Amino acid sequence: MEIRRDLKTEEQLKLYERDGFVILRDCIDSTSLQKIKNFASDFLECENSDQSIIVAMEKLESSNQPAFYEFCKRMGGIPPVTLIALDSHRLSFAESVLETKNVHLVDSAVFFNKLSVKRLQYDWHQENSYFPNAKEVITLWYPWLHRVNSKNGTMVMAKGGHKMKHDAEKIPVDKGLTQMKISNESLSEFEKINCDLELGDAVIFSFNSPHKTGFNSTQVPRSTIITRYTDKIGKYENGWAPVSYY
Repeated sequence: MEIRRDLKTEEQLKLYERDGFVILRDCIDSTSLQKIKNFASDFLECENSDQSIIVAMEKLESSNQPAFYEFCKRMGGIPPVTLIALDSHRLSFAESVLETKNVHLVDSAVFFNKLSVKRLQYDWHQENSYFPNAKEVITLWYPWLHRVNSKNGTMVMAKGGHKMKHDAEKIPVDKGLTQMKISNESLSEFEKINCDLELGDAVIFSFNSPHKTGFNSTQVPRSTIITRYTDKIGKYENGWAPVSYY
């Protein structure tokens, strides 16, 4: 399930095929993460510290949701986020899974999770519901301000759940992403894995892999970054709603 950066792409692919996701340890350098923080503090006009950035994000989310959404999307397009996604190891992995040298990056953004805001909580779902015409979409997910674990509601994966088709119920969310919820019963046979990550760690998972938001018991909002890899079909033919507030 877990993998070091120095393992070969072939070994990564075997784990990805078996579990539907791979946890990568110490794969993102601290300099790159600091550059992301530099952009965030500049955008938010706050002190360049983890706590100040989280506080500024929380204030913006509660006072101006459209501006907060714009901040999240803009952060997904900054140079250090793009360069992390285009690391030769991860790009080679994506090329192998997607069976193309023309890999597109889509939906890069900052994710923000605050327990008291329901639209920021995600039940069990698969990303394939939002990319109906793509054969695969790969998501890179990683923390950038603080570690993520079961205490602060890290992402939970259903190990091996990508090998089965799961019926999903469409649930509209006011000012949020429409959710395609999978029932707990449908996933009862699969082991649930908390993606406990330190800064520098990441998860890569298939759009067929069921996952959800964990319960944040810390009262402190949690933030991560995602980038998705796909082919041209997944880039131009997807079912995401045009407005969301992450």
